[in-house]
Amino acid sequence: MPSKRGTSQIEDDESDIGAESESDGGAGRQFIGALARGLDVLRAFRVGDPPLSNQELARRTGFPRPTISRITYTLTELGYLTYHERYGCYELGGGALVLGHVARANFNPLERIRPAMQRLAELSNANVGIGARDRLEMNYVDVVHGPSRISLRFEVGSKVPILATAMGRAYLAAASEDEVATLLKQFRKSFKDDPDAPLRIVKHAKDELARLGFCSSIGDWNDDIHGIAAPIMAPDMGGLLAINVGAPAYLMPKTKMINEIGPELVKTANEISEIFGQFHGKTEFRPAARGRPARNREAVAKAPA
Repeated sequence: MPSKRGTSQIEDDESDIGAESESDGGAGRQFIGALARGLDVLRAFRVGDPPLSNQELARRTGFPRPTISRITYTLTELGYLTYHERYGCYELGGGALVLGHVARANFNPLERIRPAMQRLAELSNANVGIGARDRLEMNYVDVVHGPSRISLRFEVGSKVPILATAMGRAYLAAASEDEVATLLKQFRKSFKDDPDAPLRIVKHAKDELARLGFCSSIGDWNDDIHGIAAPIMAPDMGGLLAINVGAPAYLMPKTKMINEIGPELVKTANEISEIFGQFHGKTEFRPAARGRPARNREAVAKAPA
């Protein structure tokens, strides 16, 4: 177990409180940077991970090793991480398990929507997932697998990039202008050779949502993967979510995906939005109905593959 820290280290941690960094998004004086970094470390753990070292956690979060060492020490003391002294690695502890169990138990709507997800998975013979935005990724909060033995084996906690995936594009197409503007600033840092590419992708996603009621990713994230997704509203689960259908390209060809599975996805998205709305009053958000004319379609550039 790491040794006890001295007063100077504790003071260093306290000085982090309220400090803003680029990753904090300039959230203001109410934002506690030290707390955010601790939660970022917890979010770095993924389904199927072995215990992780401080070095791997530093790589995943981008934080300096000394910062990671202090955070993992604190989280271990609080029971949110378990330290394996023999290997010098950490895994999620009992405190994190309890939080996850409580959160899952409180998400009663998830149990109500699973039949709708199951019907869609069986109809499409594909993976159906619900995702929420986590920084620049979409995080699966629920997954139902289709009957095919060959499918995309995503699980709860799996993450996929926003810009390249149908799930992420559906989220961007329905998100507020302010949220999209903030995200575009961060996306552009990864597109230095073509800084307008993220905006083209967002415009294309909005156009698809207006025309079809869903967004697509046809080999954009992975050459052999096809996916479509639609936004849904879940007031008690952070607001905007997205539901997707994804499968290997040969199991879900483009024509079948767009013309057959797409309309069923839109119906399922509307059904789930209604279910979520019942838990929080009537929701004002509805996914676009198929056939709604797009605005300025001629001005929308095709998203890059």
